[in-house]
Amino acid sequence: MVNHKKIGRYEITSVMGQGAMGTVYKAVDPVIERIVAIKTINLQLSKEERAEFEERFFREAKSAGRLNHPNIVTIYDVGETEEAAYIAMEYIEGETLRDVLDSGVVLPPKRICSIVAHVAMALNYAHENGVVHRDIKPANIMITRNRDVKIMDFGIASIPTGSRTQAGTVLGSPKYMAPEQVAGKAVDGRADIFSLGAMLYEMLTGTTPFNGDNLSAIMYKILNEEPILPSVLNARVPVEFDTIVSKALAKRPEDRYQTAKEIARELRKYEIRVSRDTQKPDAASPAAIPPQQSPASHTDQNAVPDDDPLDVKTDLLPPRSSHSNTMAEQSSRPTGGSKRNLLLLAIPVLIFVALAISQLPGKIHAPALPDQLAQAPGDENASKQTKTPTKQTGKESPQASSKAKVSSSATHSSTSSQSAGSSANATASLAITPWGEVYVDGKKAGISPPLNRLALSPGTHDIEIRNGTFAPYRVKVNVTADQSLKIKHKFK
Repeated sequence: MVNHKKIGRYEITSVMGQGAMGTVYKAVDPVIERIVAIKTINLQLSKEERAEFEERFFREAKSAGRLNHPNIVTIYDVGETEEAAYIAMEYIEGETLRDVLDSGVVLPPKRICSIVAHVAMALNYAHENGVVHRDIKPANIMITRNRDVKIMDFGIASIPTGSRTQAGTVLGSPKYMAPEQVAGKAVDGRADIFSLGAMLYEMLTGTTPFNGDNLSAIMYKILNEEPILPSVLNARVPVEFDTIVSKALAKRPEDRYQTAKEIARELRKYEIRVSRDTQKPDAASPAAIPPQQSPASHTDQNAVPDDDPLDVKTDLLPPRSSHSNTMAEQSSRPTGGSKRNLLLLAIPVLIFVALAISQLPGKIHAPALPDQLAQAPGDENASKQTKTPTKQTGKESPQASSKAKVSSSATHSSTSSQSAGSSANATASLAITPWGEVYVDGKKAGISPPLNRLALSPGTHDIEIRNGTFAPYRVKVNVTADQSLKIKHKFK
């Protein structure tokens, strides 16, 4: 058994987690006083198996150790004791993507694009350096406190640990394996792309693309069946993801994206388009008028440069220069000289009209101007709000009286609504994955997400969550005034 106080030169401070292959510890490197994570791998092997393990373990660890990428957990050191091999690696504070998905949090498509694109670019870097991960899944993706993305366990998944534990490794994450991996064939970086597609599918829909009651059923589906399109399983998923996921999950490696960078670029295009749409200014504003551009300088705005950093914190749309905006505004307004000429021309006309009116009989009045001309500029509602007095009595006209009644009714309705909303109801928070239609006592209350909160009157209520792909979820709650409860369900 491993000494829980020290492994190699590393001093153990706590246990971070345990798995089929070994245990992960938090430790301190006393030489440079650095906090590290130590992952141990059990060596319950025969003499022949151990010799094979040692050779491959150090070869794979050495390959993974030379990877230096901001989205890959760095390996510092490798070694072994009598009972276990170990890897000392970068210590990360955060949580795995598996923990995030299991918490019921629904990630927006733009955030999903960012996470998967960063993972894809890290995989592309590893593949270019001859390293294949072979076990991409949410449990091996870390989300740091700063929302950075880190891939863990590079090179470890391919290390054999003997016939007894090798089967356990297959059972650990078969739902994300590529067909050639399931069939026991040689794999390359395209197997990681398949696993990445399976992970993307789960992030979009809340379920993995290939499911079954046992390992054989799952493997059969991976080899022979096509999964339901994400937008069919979850109506809130943009259809653009259907094409990306389908290509990543192609059965034959030659039909998939040939590099992880290709899938990153596809996701990046969608992310840029969403950001551009949300940042697009009002079409009527001067800032919406683009500066003049010659045909020769026109570029495709959807094009993504090869060296694009894929950083969500980077401004996707650079702000327009003040010079361009000024030029656009000036081109849409009359010049100062034109305004001055119009004013000089209008003065004698106004004087002539005033003199003509002063010569008319006293009972004659100037014709009434239309409402839109009589009211002050920018006061379009003035004519609608003016009350027309009736003869002698000074009462409002029938039209004005009708408007007053409508206004009074609207005010009463608003007041009633506010008073109804102030009653002491119970509050139910919803966490539904991937989505569901919410019914309260047989009446539809909405779709969650986006619906995430219900107001329930005191008493007993029947809550039903429906998703056409799965069996409905039902729960009966008995609530009191001001009570808070949470309804959480994940369709599987």
